Amino acid sequence: MRPIRLGLVGYGKIAQDQHVPAIRANPAYELLAVATLGEACPGVENFTSLAHMLEQGPTLDAIAFCTPPQGRHALVSQALAAGKHVLVEKPPCATLGEAMALVEEARVQGVSCLFAWHSRFAPGVEAARDWLSERELDSVEVLWKEDVRKWHPGQQWIWQPGGLGVFDPGINALSILSYLLPDNLFVKAAQLRIPANRQAPIAAELDIVDANGLTVRAEFDWDHGQEELWQIRIQAQGATLLLEQGGAVLKVDGVAQPVADEGEYTAVYRHFQRLVRDGASDTDLQPLRLVADSFFIGARDAVEAFED
Repeated sequence: MRPIRLGLVGYGKIAQDQHVPAIRANPAYELLAVATLGEACPGVENFTSLAHMLEQGPTLDAIAFCTPPQGRHALVSQALAAGKHVLVEKPPCATLGEAMALVEEARVQGVSCLFAWHSRFAPGVEAARDWLSERELDSVEVLWKEDVRKWHPGQQWIWQPGGLGVFDPGINALSILSYLLPDNLFVKAAQLRIPANRQAPIAAELDIVDANGLTVRAEFDWDHGQEELWQIRIQAQGATLLLEQGGAVLKVDGVAQPVADEGEYTAVYRHFQRLVRDGASDTDLQPLRLVADSFFIGARDAVEAFED
C-alpha cells in the first residue's frame, strides 16, 4: 500500500521533538513538505505558508497541524476544503465554536479528522481504562504541575487570549480523565489565578462532577519548579489507581502494572493511519469543553506579575 503523503504546518518545538520523529519512524507515512515561518525542516520541501504548500508543493494526502491554536481554524479549514485528511495538535482551536465547525467541515468533505489528544495515548492509559471499567469509582484527584519556563520558554502566544495559559498542559489531564471515566463531566466551580501582566491563568483549581455524582478535584500549576507532577489518583472499591508521569506509569495500590511500550506520538500517528484507511474521524470535544466551561464560570484572582 502506498504511504500516506503528509505535509506538516508549523515546525516549532513540539513538531521537532515529537511529530517529525514519529512520522519518520512509521513506514505508513512519507513526509514531503513543511510550511513554516521559522527554522526549515531538513530533508523535505519547505514553504512559507500553507497556501504556498498547497499550490506549489507536492501532492499530499494529509496535513498535520502544529501551529498555536489562535488562527488555526482558518488553516485547517483551508486544508479540508482542499480535500486533505487532517491531524490537529491539541487544543484543536482557540474556541469551542471553531472546533465544532471543523468537525462539520470534515464530515462534509468526506475526509478523516483527528483531534490529537496525545496524552490519551500515554503508555498506562489504556490499561487504566480497562481496570476502571470493572469497578465502581469513588473519587478522583488530579495534580498537574510543571514549570512554564521549561516547557514554553519565551513563548508569548500561550499567555494571550486563546492561548489557554495553564490549561495548555492542564487540558492533557482533562483529555485523559474524560477518556478514563465513562460518563460526561461537568465543571461545577473553578478558581483561575491570572498574573497581573498576562491574559491567561498561571494556576487553576477545578471541582468537577459526572452525571452520577462522582467528584473530581483538579489542581493545575504552571509555576511549580523543575520537578513535574503529572498524576491522576482514582479511588475505586477500596483500591487506589495512580497514573504518574503524565500516564507513562500505572500503579494499583502502589504496585507497578504492565503498560504499553509505545510512545504517545507513535501511537497518535498509528491511530491516524487507521482513521485514514477506514475513512473515519476522531474529534472528541469534551476536553476543550471542560476548559471553556472553566473560563465561563471560573472566579478570577489577580496574582503577581509573571516574568520568564
